[in-house]
Amino acid sequence: MSQQMIVYGIEAVALGLAVGLILWIIRKHSPGSKLKLWILLAGIAGASYLVMKMFGVPGESTFSRIALAATIMLGANTILQVLNLLLWDYLLKKQGDIHIPRLIIDMINFIVLAIVAVAILNGIFGVKLTAFLVTSTVLSAVIGLSLQDILGNLFAGLALQMERPYKVGEWIGVGEEEGIVVQMNWRTLTIRTRAGDHVTIPNATVSKDIVTNYSHPNRQHMCRIEVGMAYDHSPGQVRKVISGIFARTDGVLSKPLPKILLNKFDDYTINYDVRFWITEFHRKLEIENDIRTHIWYSLRRAGLSIPFPIRDVTLRTVSEDHDFRINELLKTEMLNELKKVELFKMLNDEQILKLAESSSKHLYSKGEILVHQGDSGDSLLIISNGRVEVYVSDSSGRKTHLADLHDRDYFGEMSLLTGEPRSASVCTLAETEVIVVKKEGLANLLETEPSILEPLSEMLEKRLEDLSSRAVNRSIEEQEKKQPVQKEHILGRIRDFFGIR
Repeated sequence: MSQQMIVYGIEAVALGLAVGLILWIIRKHSPGSKLKLWILLAGIAGASYLVMKMFGVPGESTFSRIALAATIMLGANTILQVLNLLLWDYLLKKQGDIHIPRLIIDMINFIVLAIVAVAILNGIFGVKLTAFLVTSTVLSAVIGLSLQDILGNLFAGLALQMERPYKVGEWIGVGEEEGIVVQMNWRTLTIRTRAGDHVTIPNATVSKDIVTNYSHPNRQHMCRIEVGMAYDHSPGQVRKVISGIFARTDGVLSKPLPKILLNKFDDYTINYDVRFWITEFHRKLEIENDIRTHIWYSLRRAGLSIPFPIRDVTLRTVSEDHDFRINELLKTEMLNELKKVELFKMLNDEQILKLAESSSKHLYSKGEILVHQGDSGDSLLIISNGRVEVYVSDSSGRKTHLADLHDRDYFGEMSLLTGEPRSASVCTLAETEVIVVKKEGLANLLETEPSILEPLSEMLEKRLEDLSSRAVNRSIEEQEKKQPVQKEHILGRIRDFFGIR
């Protein structure tokens, strides 16, 4: 065995041991799974070349050249993979918090490997690339024209990756499409629309179109709704009604403050531009729907109308007592509802009718707050139809459910009779119509019928005892002991509230 064969054999064994040692060192590093494969392939190619040299295979032979070329290419690629892990993934991304787009890294790796490949073709295989490129001008032009769209998308994608106008997970708008970015690659951008569909847009199209990023520089987004009101309603009155809905609409920010701007005077309406801010862009349509719904109900309760364009003129005869009959019908409906309230059972029809004349009926949408815990109040609310939830909130804002109320149920009796602040909040669970009995109406009744004062206090006392027995487990002795004191206390508070002596 010649000395040269021994040297090549030792080099092959050393290369094998080096490859094995490297693989053992990075065995527990999951990011190095691809690197292990490239190291193993480079080691096999290098060992194959050294073995051929050891057995005297000439370096000019085709097999030796292929083995050497494979060793150099695989070795260069392995070095690039190591640099990717150390430089891009560890030093810049983890240590420096600098995120380099993967497309740029791949382009750098491709350019380096292309240079190495050219050097191998020239140095090992003796291929003269200059002559080849000159003789293939027509072929290059044909290929270039065929791939111009792909290349255009490729370079557009590279530019977008460098500029980073958007990232995965952000909401953007491209042309007429709007959605959340789910994927960015060399050729296309993929977004998921509100309908749940994936829309794939070529990078070249994205680079030429206007891109709106709804998640940058922050997630605050201004929504705009146009509302047309009749000319009879003053801007101050309209603003007062609409401005009250933002605080009770989930998802609307309190800062920046919502704005209600008078936009223009149209043919049949005064148009208002309602502006408010949100952070949950994925709920944009839902929040705008809630705002529009609350606007309709609030305007209806305030007696304000949203006019519509008139195309035809219809003449109809309305009797002189039409409005009177409508009012009488409404009064009769409220009379029947009030007669069903347990608190007013001691009242006769004439007394309840007086109460109905000063009461009003209002319609609320789902999710509206009828009363807030802690607010001052002087009214009783009776559910004509619908469903509400009664709950209390602690200092941290945590809600505790107390009860669900339905048709013919009522709440707010303590506020009506004593002016006591609301002890709980009430929120509608469905479209709900309520009758509101105000202090003024009851005060007029008490002024002419003071004899009902004591029966009212007894009914209120009974009502409180019923509610108390559901919420607190107290002994019968404690209830009997406190009963006369409770009665006298409530009666005194009612007298003080209505100024009766």
